[in-house]
Amino acid sequence: MIRMILYLGVIVGALYWYAENYGLAAGYAPFTPVFYWKHTGEAVYEMRVTGVSDLIKVMVSGELQEGTFQVEVRKGGRVVASPVIYQGKFNGELKYPTPDAGNYQLRFSTNGAKGYVKFDWVSTKFE
Repeated sequence: MIRMILYLGVIVGALYWYAENYGLAAGYAPFTPVFYWKHTGEAVYEMRVTGVSDLIKVMVSGELQEGTFQVEVRKGGRVVASPVIYQGKFNGELKYPTPDAGNYQLRFSTNGAKGYVKFDWVSTKFE
């Protein structure tokens, strides 16, 4: 029993050391919140938009004690609209018009983020 507690302590200590020095992200969007610990990086998700859809809606909520979280939509490498940057406590719904059908890239990036963020996206009709 003591040996297991020691192993667990070593694992937790190593995880803390790694997160403090290199950053850590845990979670899987869009189903669960993503927890960040001094994380810097990006995640890119591909989205196929048909002619029936005329906007991409992104829902974002979370709380960051440090750093920033950025949302950006691109098509063919070009930015569709100016990026939105979040810090502190936030809750928002972003709507990006899609003038034509095709493949779009949703880019979520963090810079020194410490906290959690929950985000989800959908292609829908203009409301």
